[in-house]
Amino acid sequence: MNIQNRIVKAIIVIQEAGIGLTRNQLQDILTGKESEDVQNNEFDQLDSFGIAEGSEDEDWNAIFDRAIEEGLLKIKNQKHRTLTYTPDGKKFRKKPRPVMLGEGADDEDYNGIDDPDLVSVMRGAMKDGVMSIDQKVRNPRTKRQIKLIQAIDRKIALDDFAQNENIDLDEVIDELEALRNNGKNLDITYFTDEVIGPDEVQEVRESLAEQECNIQKLRKEWGDVYNEQELRLLAYILS
Repeated sequence: MNIQNRIVKAIIVIQEAGIGLTRNQLQDILTGKESEDVQNNEFDQLDSFGIAEGSEDEDWNAIFDRAIEEGLLKIKNQKHRTLTYTPDGKKFRKKPRPVMLGEGADDEDYNGIDDPDLVSVMRGAMKDGVMSIDQKVRNPRTKRQIKLIQAIDRKIALDDFAQNENIDLDEVIDELEALRNNGKNLDITYFTDEVIGPDEVQEVRESLAEQECNIQKLRKEWGDVYNEQELRLLAYILS
């Protein structure tokens, strides 16, 4: 699905607002939702309010994530997770180009997965480049694993994913480990760089030298520095 017009409209809203906007604020303004937050900040007075009215059912989070991947939007404030446009986004508004949602989701996404059922539902759930998970997948765990793969592909913070799924981070790590055991290894360094730090990860890597990395060894050598979730994340990316 080509989402270039939706991204252009998001950039227009942010430009007119003149400040970074949370995802909820941006979606509410785009779709013309008169939420309490919108009214308190007088966003409903913007000329662009409701510029994408009628698109309430679209997955705007996926659209925002795709725009971030393309370098058109960026996170302005990590604490409040507000979004703003980039210099490339400003150029994109004037001269848009096609941007496909789910672009690049091809057979490479399934390489190495040993579970034919998981591969089948991942392929079968694709529709116009977007996974129609709820309609295609009945198994709750398989559905969550597919959502997790999508979230990591869009570099969504794993704690944000956990919150959206009403689970804790330990359960997300459980799913990561289950997928790895099933032949699907995922790159989560974007998240460990944020919550642990690239230099800190490198320090742990160097301390292991040529030794095999496992959770028991990490607990013994780094248990007084990192908590259990951080140790599990380190074990995942270093093993």
